[in-house]
Amino acid sequence: MKIAPAVKKETGHIALGTAVGVAVMLVVFAVLGYFSAGVAVSGILGGAIAVGNFFLLGLTVQKVADGQPEDRARKWMQFSYNMRMLLMVVWLIVALAVPFFNWVAALVPLLMPRLTIGVMQATGMYHKEKGDTLTLNEGGNAKE
Repeated sequence: MKIAPAVKKETGHIALGTAVGVAVMLVVFAVLGYFSAGVAVSGILGGAIAVGNFFLLGLTVQKVADGQPEDRARKWMQFSYNMRMLLMVVWLIVALAVPFFNWVAALVPLLMPRLTIGVMQATGMYHKEKGDTLTLNEGGNAKE
């Protein structure tokens, strides 16, 4: 399956936003005196899992949009959602169980894609239209 340009582009936005968020989180840990190698690794792995989750979502939507019957598409979307959530839960269990990891630094990056989307909406990069669909123009700005 060829990856659609929109999936690549939006995953890039999420990756950038997540990287910035993780960097800010690491600075906060350092300022508060809690920074360690475990915090850094937890943040980086959590960020990678968050971006991977978003990328897999994009691939799933791309696959479903290729014209599958509605019932099959719905089942595939549900399966994908369940597997992606399972991946994140397993990551958090590992972060809680392994003393090297910091569970807070593992959890916070998982929230970064949603925060990135919110910031992009607030800055006008995304525009919500009727029906809660988001559209971008070629420059990454909202369509009018």
